[in-house]
Amino acid sequence: MKKLTILALLSCFVLTSALAQENKEKPMSHSMKGYLVDKMCATGMAKKSPDEAMAKAAKHTKSCALEESCMESGYGLISEGKWYKFDDAGDKQALAWLKKTEKKNELLVEVSGSHEGDIFKVASLKEVKAASMKKEMKHEEMKKDELKKD
Repeated sequence: MKKLTILALLSCFVLTSALAQENKEKPMSHSMKGYLVDKMCATGMAKKSPDEAMAKAAKHTKSCALEESCMESGYGLISEGKWYKFDDAGDKQALAWLKKTEKKNELLVEVSGSHEGDIFKVASLKEVKAASMKKEMKHEEMKKDELKKD
């Protein structure tokens, strides 16, 4: 009877450990907003200060992103001055969005998905209105200023 109880407890422990490990390894899903940019152009932007990178990304054009060499390099997001490369599914969604949008620059998007290493696995991609993004950025600047005062 003791052996059976010990075996049952051991089985529960192993199963619980395996489930905990599985949950630990699953990337957490979240959303990010920023400018859609091709990798070829984004590499240089991301080397600048966060403010400069965001300003350059805002000026980046749809026509540039759709040039053959830029398209082939893939797409990603410049958010808070950092570069986040999309996975293949994200590249396809970005290309489809670029082809249908009427925007010429300020290619603001919100992507949802998860990070796997340095790659952002995109589940969805949608346009963000520039006015709402600017309000958020202004709000973040105000928060930073308040923190500096304290």
